[in-house]
Amino acid sequence: MGEPITDGISRNGSDDDINGGTGTPPPGYSFPTHKLAKTLQEMAADHFNGHAKYELIGGYFSPVSDYYQKEGLAPAHHRVRMCELATESDSAWLMVDSWEALQASYQRTAVVLDHFDDELNKNMGGMTLPDGSKREIRILLLAGGDLIESMGRKDVWASED
Repeated sequence: MGEPITDGISRNGSDDDINGGTGTPPPGYSFPTHKLAKTLQEMAADHFNGHAKYELIGGYFSPVSDYYQKEGLAPAHHRVRMCELATESDSAWLMVDSWEALQASYQRTAVVLDHFDDELNKNMGGMTLPDGSKREIRILLLAGGDLIESMGRKDVWASED
């Protein structure tokens, strides 16, 4: 499993959310396209940070595995590296989780969200608040138009998702 990184993330005790951007940045080798996916994450952060009810503590890019079999999709290791390059120099809160990309089969979005919940809440114990108490992290999905469009297709989404 990929290990989510949370070091240096603010933990002030408010309602905490993690932006689980599990949708792959658009396929291919065009780095400016990945900048658009990053911009979408930044816009979501601006929205959450503008609402006192929530504290956005992190966001993840989670590229799909090669078993997604979308025409023109760059190999998973290239997409993971592109996401790493896009986040390493100027983002303290955006991270890359390679778990989905490393899977030997295609993983449904709901399964990937469960992975983030397991890693952050079960394995890492959620958030440790300043008083030492723990709080579960709420996992949210930030999706691009291609993922939203696919939600109406019965051949893509399981009914339990």
